[in-house]
Amino acid sequence: MAQELDLELGLAPHEPWIIKKNITETDLRYGGSVILPKQEFETFIIPQMERGLVENLGNGIEVKVHIVEEGRESDDYTLTLVKCNGSYMLRGGWYNMAKANGYKPNDEIGLMWDKWSGRFLVYHIN
Repeated sequence: MAQELDLELGLAPHEPWIIKKNITETDLRYGGSVILPKQEFETFIIPQMERGLVENLGNGIEVKVHIVEEGRESDDYTLTLVKCNGSYMLRGGWYNMAKANGYKPNDEIGLMWDKWSGRFLVYHIN
């Protein structure tokens, strides 16, 4: 039995951001961290990461984070990604990165793991 393919193209903008996170007041506290959506992280990010990184999440691993913004090139930030009490979070530099990029409560960011460069890409959606 032949299977029909859907080849219809749309004009909607391509949106590669796997995880979306609304920034809260708590996310912006000095010395704080940002908790990432668990279900999406385990579904979309973990399978893209190297096994050695995933196995060490309980201890915390250093990861690079690259801010993607049109018309502006960003340096990479070095943060710590950790799994703690069943949650995944970025800390150890998150506050400075958020402040430097003007994140405010209710802003939305998009996040994806670029397995080719071994770093997170973050985009300020609004």
